[in-house]
Amino acid sequence: MIGEVERFFLLFIAGLGLRIMAGDHLFWLPKLIKIFLVYIGIPSLLISTLLSSQKLGTEFSLAAAVTVLSIFSILALSILHHKLRDRSDGEVLLLLNAFPNAGFLGLPVCYILFGEGGMYYASIYVLFGTLIHYSIGVFTSIYIKDGDIKKGLDGMKRFPGFYTMVVVFLIASFNPAIPQGLVSTLDILGGFTITLAIFFIGLSIKFEKPIEEFLSDLIHVTTFRFLLSPLTIIFFAFLLKIEPGALIVQSMMPPAIGSTIIAAHYGMNYSMAANVTSAITIIFMIGFFLLVYL
Repeated sequence: MIGEVERFFLLFIAGLGLRIMAGDHLFWLPKLIKIFLVYIGIPSLLISTLLSSQKLGTEFSLAAAVTVLSIFSILALSILHHKLRDRSDGEVLLLLNAFPNAGFLGLPVCYILFGEGGMYYASIYVLFGTLIHYSIGVFTSIYIKDGDIKKGLDGMKRFPGFYTMVVVFLIASFNPAIPQGLVSTLDILGGFTITLAIFFIGLSIKFEKPIEEFLSDLIHVTTFRFLLSPLTIIFFAFLLKIEPGALIVQSMMPPAIGSTIIAAHYGMNYSMAANVTSAITIIFMIGFFLLVYL
């Protein structure tokens, strides 16, 4: 009988195998799954997790503060690095550096490592991280690319995922009375989301040519994602005296798939984004499952 780790690994391999065998013939499948995860699955999981906990007071605020301060710190460091080094595709690197795949990948990983207890902080990271990603992240990346504040503001309005997270935030904040039947439905959808998200990660692996040009960018993003990002979580968690475990794990996830979508949508170098995201995701998945068994 296989355990959770083995099941998640097999789901990832199944998604990756289907991607390799089918190529672009099943282009509609990852799009369909992503729509479900973004607009139904992950919101259901976040609402279920946050409302099932009775810690929506000080602890919620502290975890949110650590998350927000960490992400803003990485954004600031990315902007500073871009100004000092004047690297090409700085707007794409900013997105890859600052925003991890905390929803599709981070939530299942935190579930494996911490169980239900870790899902609370993990969900807070997803909630606030996504809000910043689809608002300030989109605005900043477009502004770096075009130097146009109006274009940046217009870009924020064209991401419905942002409004979805606003609704989740309002529900979590005001803790309204929800019928038990709806709560049970959210719990079922949340459990299904964790399983489907891992399959989706494997199915979404994609390399765009030319792959040989991305090694420098890979090292750059890896340094931000696996070193600087968790260090900022540790620093702010220490200052605010909060347990950083699940927040550290979330901060170390590979770049969010949504950043590649943003790059493609706004005419940025999405090929580089796809190459770096896919490479780091594969490295992370192999390393994670090896680490679990060592």
